[in-house]
Amino acid sequence: MMQPERTISRRRNALAGGAALLAGALAPRDAAAQASTTPEYAIFTEFSPASKLMQAGWNTRVFTDTDARKGNGIQCDFTTGVITMAAGVYHITGLSIATYFNDAEPPEMTTIRSPASAGYCRLRRFDPNFVVPSGMRGIENDDPSIICIGSPSSANLTPSTVEAYFETDKTAQMILEHQSGSNPDHIYLRVYTQNSKWHAQARLCFRRL
Repeated sequence: MMQPERTISRRRNALAGGAALLAGALAPRDAAAQASTTPEYAIFTEFSPASKLMQAGWNTRVFTDTDARKGNGIQCDFTTGVITMAAGVYHITGLSIATYFNDAEPPEMTTIRSPASAGYCRLRRFDPNFVVPSGMRGIENDDPSIICIGSPSSANLTPSTVEAYFETDKTAQMILEHQSGSNPDHIYLRVYTQNSKWHAQARLCFRRL
């Protein structure tokens, strides 16, 4: 026996109403989930508004510019070079360059040495309450605070590169360091010459997954 058309319509309306209520209940959850998984990114570069001589041992790279940014979870202190990140999982890539400089090179030239001073950069978790012991081995590379060791480089403008994944369940801080031995001779972290600051000596790229 066929059901009256009026009964079928009521059922359809009830089903449609239930589906609408369910969609309305899930919508805030879907929006929150989408917001929590939306990627954030930031790129920080150290240009050369002034020349900066490299010191013996580890030198902290102090960035000067934000090249790109999405979101507020990744911040850089341009006074100290400290990067602050919100909780999450991050993909990090970057480079660090040191160069010989005598301030007597012809225009558009750089000093090349052979043999050249060797070195590399590294990413390290930063703790403002920890006093780093003096010397290049104050914090060894196998210390738990070391996130990634960069590729070997030289002071002939050969970059040391890093790539890492970093996960934290709370706000964390890190720095990028570079060393070219215990006695860097005429080696610079930044070179300001020919009235141009546009010499990208270091860069870090962060993407929150």
